[in-house]
Amino acid sequence: MITKQIRRSFTIITTLIILTILFSSVAFPAPAVPVTFSILHTNDFHGQMEPVASNPGSARVAQVVNDIRTSAGASNVLLVDAGDQMQGSLLSNLQNGEPVIATYNSMGYNVATFGNHEFDWGQTTLSARTTQAAYPYVTANIVKNDTGNCATAGWTKPDFAAAPYQVLTAGIAPNTVKVAFIGVTTLETPAIVIQSATAGLCFKDPADSILHYYDTMKSQADVIVVLSHLGYMDGGYGYGIPVYGDQTLAYMLNSAGKPADLIVGGHSHTNLTAATVVGSTTVVQAYYNGRTVGRADVTVGTDGSVGIAWSRTTGFTAGAKDPVIDALVTSYVTDPDYLALINQPIGYSSVDLARDYNGDNMMGTFIDDAIYNYLNSDAEPANDVDMFFNNAGNLRTDWCYSSGIWVTTGCTTALHAPALLTYGNMYQVLPFGNSTVVGQMTGAQILELLHQSATLFKGAIQPAGIRYSFYSYTDTNPGPQPYAWGGFDVTVYNKTTHAWEGLDLKRTYRVGTNEFLAPAGQDGFTPFKYMTNITYWGDMLNAVNAHVAANYGTTDSAYEGPGGDGLLDGRIVRDGTGAGGSIVPLTVLHHNDSHGNLAKGTNIGYTQLATLIRQERLHNPDRTLLLSAGDNIQGDQMMYHFRTAPNGFASDGTALEPELRFNPLIKAFNSMGYDA
Repeated sequence: MITKQIRRSFTIITTLIILTILFSSVAFPAPAVPVTFSILHTNDFHGQMEPVASNPGSARVAQVVNDIRTSAGASNVLLVDAGDQMQGSLLSNLQNGEPVIATYNSMGYNVATFGNHEFDWGQTTLSARTTQAAYPYVTANIVKNDTGNCATAGWTKPDFAAAPYQVLTAGIAPNTVKVAFIGVTTLETPAIVIQSATAGLCFKDPADSILHYYDTMKSQADVIVVLSHLGYMDGGYGYGIPVYGDQTLAYMLNSAGKPADLIVGGHSHTNLTAATVVGSTTVVQAYYNGRTVGRADVTVGTDGSVGIAWSRTTGFTAGAKDPVIDALVTSYVTDPDYLALINQPIGYSSVDLARDYNGDNMMGTFIDDAIYNYLNSDAEPANDVDMFFNNAGNLRTDWCYSSGIWVTTGCTTALHAPALLTYGNMYQVLPFGNSTVVGQMTGAQILELLHQSATLFKGAIQPAGIRYSFYSYTDTNPGPQPYAWGGFDVTVYNKTTHAWEGLDLKRTYRVGTNEFLAPAGQDGFTPFKYMTNITYWGDMLNAVNAHVAANYGTTDSAYEGPGGDGLLDGRIVRDGTGAGGSIVPLTVLHHNDSHGNLAKGTNIGYTQLATLIRQERLHNPDRTLLLSAGDNIQGDQMMYHFRTAPNGFASDGTALEPELRFNPLIKAFNSMGYDA
């Protein structure tokens, strides 16, 4: 098989891991003879059915699957997916994922779990897609909020899910084994999708959810596989939710004495070249957009042991296509109604429209100005706004003009010939269908929003009608990064005087945004929860398209940036060393109540504390203060012994040598350079 795949320009990287797991007394009976089967897996396909650049497309992914089924035997192969199947391409998004599920059905997927993007179109659409699917969707940690409080919610599955887990059969009869697939999805999902999309749902702790079903699964299956949309590493998007990844999940299950045999991951788009082994668990992931097909060859021994050899197939963008899938994708791509819609002309731009999650950018300016101006010019005073905000993550692509077409990479800042923006172009920028929201916020609440924006991962909120600066500081020194943050130099455009005025913290402003941000405060922008008197004004995309068509609808009136000169207007200014700016922070290091614990014991001790302080000072050597808030000396035997040291003797009356006639902690403080 490997020779055959190399001849097709496939690259196979194989890592062999043999894991031995002795089953408990309640385990499913082991097979009479060793049974080997394969689990093929994908994740984060994001609707990429068409072959574009490094994305091979569905037909080529299908052919990889076909080849393995042919060589291993169809009944020896299970095909699974770890979430985020549908959202991400124009072809899929315009039809709410229907083409992707049709393709997955034809490819013969056996089971899948949910990614966070499965909720982008709401639960009604998700239910339609899972009903359409010929394979089950499993989730253990997404449940109905049947008590009104997620802390006490039970284990009732949501209507769009088939079950918490699914047991499938693999092997050639009579030598078969049972494989349980259980699904879990990132706990951040409610914070990174529109609030209504997860209404009535609870996202339980993934490890707890798996453990809840573990013994039952173990009694029904030879092998336990987790389909995980948690991500490979711990962390997340910085919303204060304690999120862990697949490696930690494996550790937690092993520590509980109930390990999974295999965790098939997604969410983080991790390009693993070799499997990771944590205890008795193999952890894998298959990149994204179909660029990799993962393969776990699983052998179940007669003693119940489980051996796993993992490999991946990559580099098949020039490989053969499955003709059935190719024809299916082509039927969607060439549909006359689809072509008429995506090619509908909207307007023209003579500048590239690039994004920047952490600063000023032309795409954010173009989109936000369009909505701001549309709201203020539509003869409807009820939706007039003083300012408009958009989260950077709501803008989903760049448009860069190259060789007569719009492409998604290589944007420049130079003016170019007017280029037509179609409905398809605009939809790919704003695919979520969010409504425009108008409400009221005070200046103080707006300033808090800008403060918070400066702290968030990819967080520079995109504005119109308001300008602001924020501080960013980073360096390459070891230890925790000091991060001074905040919005400052905030000005608001006065539509009457046509002048920029300072933000009035006591004034109530009319603010526009999208329904993802307000009133739920999603994506970490929690101050939007303060918004009051909220009204809704239809799909943002429609507002943008209407303004673009009315103002940039001809080549002579093409968009040329906010000032008509191809340049940005500086509405977002990032200062600090992280942006090449001049502002340097004052770092204040502080602690309290050390109670004499100079030596390391159950407490950290001052040797370790001094090391940390030294690391912190490297970040900002000339502007760091070290402070203590008291209760430092009294508290342990050493401090009691030396409490009279300045008088020349210890507390028991023993005379001290001159070099010991001091309080040890005070000398340590002096050595460490405390300021106060």
